[in-house]
Amino acid sequence: MTETTRQFRPVTATILTLGATLVMGMIDADTFLNHGAVFVSAQTGNLVVFVVKLIEHGWGAAWVNVPVWIGYFLGCFGAQGLSEHLGRGNNRRQMRWLMVLDVGAYVILASLQRPLPTMWLIFFLGIVAGYELTVFRQVGGLGINNGIMTGNTKNLATSTYQAWIVGDQSARQRQIRLAGVLVIFIVGCGVGARLAMLTPRGVLWIATAVKAILLAWLFLPVAMEKPVR
Repeated sequence: MTETTRQFRPVTATILTLGATLVMGMIDADTFLNHGAVFVSAQTGNLVVFVVKLIEHGWGAAWVNVPVWIGYFLGCFGAQGLSEHLGRGNNRRQMRWLMVLDVGAYVILASLQRPLPTMWLIFFLGIVAGYELTVFRQVGGLGINNGIMTGNTKNLATSTYQAWIVGDQSARQRQIRLAGVLVIFIVGCGVGARLAMLTPRGVLWIATAVKAILLAWLFLPVAMEKPVR
């Protein structure tokens, strides 16, 4: 088995994606409570809040939701390019590099959150969120959107129907995984909301620690990929 023929075990992709989902829930709760009712990963909600603010209070209240949308777009764009060129042909090495960039971004933002103006903080958090949603999108081989729960809820409903009405066994597995993603996101939101009240500047540091643990996971023997068959 050569280094270039290894791929992730489903458990590795699952742990990375669920970890990213937990962090996104934390950050969304924090930015909503402490940074002008902004969502960094849930852009549907962010755009709704933007329009409501614009209609009710004008541009002076609504503008703060714009930088995060631009950052999110740029993060998705950049992550797609990096995924196609960085460490291509070796999933294990590629994901390590992508995670190193992710953890590095969290360390920098956590360190600069006090002097950094709100506009720039949420802009860069938007970039990181877009990056993560592009990179971490598999749970046990199931494609999911780990920051936007609208589509996941719809997929959960259709999988539930197929599992319990049609009797599709594979749909039951999808149902369990999608339910897990929703639960993890909700837990992340709850943790983030609580931390946002107790230690507003501690949320990003705790998120950084979670990301560092996920990066360390990639260097453990259990995270090694199985050979392509």
